[in-house]
Amino acid sequence: MAIAKVEKILIALHKLDEHRFLKRLQSLGILHLCHKQIISEHSSKVSLKEIVDELNSVIEYLSTLQKESSVIDSIFAKKTPVARAKFEELGRNYNFLEILNKVKDNQTKIQELEQQIKNIVAEINFLKPWVKLKYSIEELLELKHFKVYTGIFHSEADLNEIIKKISGYAVYYEIVNQEKTDYYVIIIVPLNLVNTIYPLLDRMEIVNLAKYRGTINEIITKNLLLHKQLSKEIDEYRAKLQALCNELPRLKVIYDYYTNLIAQEEVKNYFITTKEVIFIEGWLKSKDMPKLKQLIQEFDSAVFTTSPVSEEEPIPVALENSRLFKPFEIILELYAMPQPNEIDPTPFLAPFFAIFFALCLTDAGYGVLLTALCVLLLKKLKITNNKLLKLLGICGGVTIIAGALTGSWFGDIVDKIGLNFLVQIKNSLIVFDPLKNPLPFFYLSLAIGYIHLNYGIIIEIYDSLRQKQFAYVLTEQIPWFILINSLVGIGLMNRYLLMNTKLPLILMILFSISTIIVFTRRSTELIINQILWYGLLSGILILIATYFSIYPTAISILKLAGKILASLSLFSLLILAVFNSRSMLKNWWLKILFLTVATSTLISTHIYKFNSYVVGLVLLISLVALDVRNRKVIKNFAWGLYNLYNGTSFLGIILSYIRLMALGMVTAGIAMAINTIAWMIFKLPVLGIIVALILLAFGHLYNFLINILGAFVHSLRLNYVEFFPRFFTGGGEKFTPFSEDTKYIIIEEGGKL
Repeated sequence: MAIAKVEKILIALHKLDEHRFLKRLQSLGILHLCHKQIISEHSSKVSLKEIVDELNSVIEYLSTLQKESSVIDSIFAKKTPVARAKFEELGRNYNFLEILNKVKDNQTKIQELEQQIKNIVAEINFLKPWVKLKYSIEELLELKHFKVYTGIFHSEADLNEIIKKISGYAVYYEIVNQEKTDYYVIIIVPLNLVNTIYPLLDRMEIVNLAKYRGTINEIITKNLLLHKQLSKEIDEYRAKLQALCNELPRLKVIYDYYTNLIAQEEVKNYFITTKEVIFIEGWLKSKDMPKLKQLIQEFDSAVFTTSPVSEEEPIPVALENSRLFKPFEIILELYAMPQPNEIDPTPFLAPFFAIFFALCLTDAGYGVLLTALCVLLLKKLKITNNKLLKLLGICGGVTIIAGALTGSWFGDIVDKIGLNFLVQIKNSLIVFDPLKNPLPFFYLSLAIGYIHLNYGIIIEIYDSLRQKQFAYVLTEQIPWFILINSLVGIGLMNRYLLMNTKLPLILMILFSISTIIVFTRRSTELIINQILWYGLLSGILILIATYFSIYPTAISILKLAGKILASLSLFSLLILAVFNSRSMLKNWWLKILFLTVATSTLISTHIYKFNSYVVGLVLLISLVALDVRNRKVIKNFAWGLYNLYNGTSFLGIILSYIRLMALGMVTAGIAMAINTIAWMIFKLPVLGIIVALILLAFGHLYNFLINILGAFVHSLRLNYVEFFPRFFTGGGEKFTPFSEDTKYIIIEEGGKL
């Protein structure tokens, strides 16, 4: 449950062992390579990338032809276990280029045939309107004394107009077909009238059929036969491609083999090389040191040593958490990795994230569905490192508890069904029903927000103490922690009449306020003055508290304590101001005289009960004028007051947790609405049951998905916006070891392939 300790390693080996060493290093996956600059002459081979791209396109194409066994298989492609020996053997010996060429050849032929079919279909569609033309095209073209025009009139008016114009001439026309407003017409004109008639055909779209032979019906029939023949050829080529789908498992192995080969070539860009030696620099987890030593022993030319780390050099961050907390690392990965000197917040945020998610969803039925779905997918995909599915599975389990305690099982479907034993079991688990009485949910949300806020402050205090920032803890973190909890404590005491313990809380509030005002801006140069000002301000606040009778009991004791604290601090400030003054009272006897008069005045005002506040104000002005450091402290008071004002943001932070109640009640409300509508539809005759069941299925599915998204996003927000800013900076570099990266297979000692 911490950030793993890493060491910087420098490895040297002979160039002859480079390829074998990189393969073994990649298979171990333990070294995060330094990528500071490109020094080597190595570059990744373009030919390998082209092969991988071609493999990927062929695999994707063949996958579309392969029949999936189920819907889940078609959505989630699971990786196939492959023995390492088989993986290496296929990578070296499998003639995949022959398969690629066969696939490309068949694809090309299919594309050519499909293009021919497209042309045939276009030609058939072009000729179909002329199918009623009973003459063969040759007969029309071979008329020696006549000119034949074929064309289209796009309106009846245009057709009637041309018929009217040519009616006085020895011209033959025939309407072959009509489709909507289009008229397909043939016009036969004597050659001696061509020059007269042709200009009249300006509104006819001329259609050229000269390239065809035979009747239109014969031409279409031939095209249909050709279409059938080409389709048969396409089916034959597709059958060949379908047979090549048997090579998919091996092609996927080759894809992953060459992908890792490219990775080996690319990392060489970051190696320092000489004529004979290669230097590999990287980061290693301390616990993986035995693995590296064993690897080095396998190569006679390899040695390694630890390297010093400069202050400016970024150290990669490797998170180490238990199996329970590991899925929650995805929350950090979506946000930012911690700095090497920070704590890993994963185990701290995990329980609250699950609780936030559960309260936002707040339906036991949806929790059961989510958990079962995650378990099913994890088993189906056969993967162990899918953090998101595991995270949602855990949150689903907590949601079952939250839903059971609030009585929501797919809304109120248990009550709708009406089985007494189910209703009794459900009711026995209910702690409160937020739809009947939302106040407990409201108070619970505020309480969780208050606890989460304090939790963040405590972690911040712990982290600061761990980094030995003691002044920051004492002057900024602890005062806010005391102030917030003391105010809440007084509020609870007023509600429950616990008045006898109120005095300590008031004093803690006053001292916390003084600390925040005085020490918001700390300075080593001003530290003594700030301590004395802290005492003076605390004494004044105590006197003001007694003056306004905030706490009537023991007023005399408080007044005395406040006067003593304020007087001692004021007197000490006077001494510092007088003896540190360079521009005034340069003679020592004048300084003593000033102090004597000031002290006498201060004492006499207390004895003779003069207005000590006026005298104190005069003395304050004097000491501020005498000591420049006091003027600096006073200026810093403005920042302290502003910081104190910003404390109102804590109220906004706690109130933001009401969204837990809002989202939880929305989920239950929508579920109940779906159930109510479905039960109304149930009463309809014939189709009522079917429609109601469809509504229940799709309605609850929608509610389930949309509220899972809302629960996840808002749980992230409460951690990112309200929790992390207290103690987490982030911005670290993720520890990413050079390892085997596979898309289709899992390399292991034993495998199916």
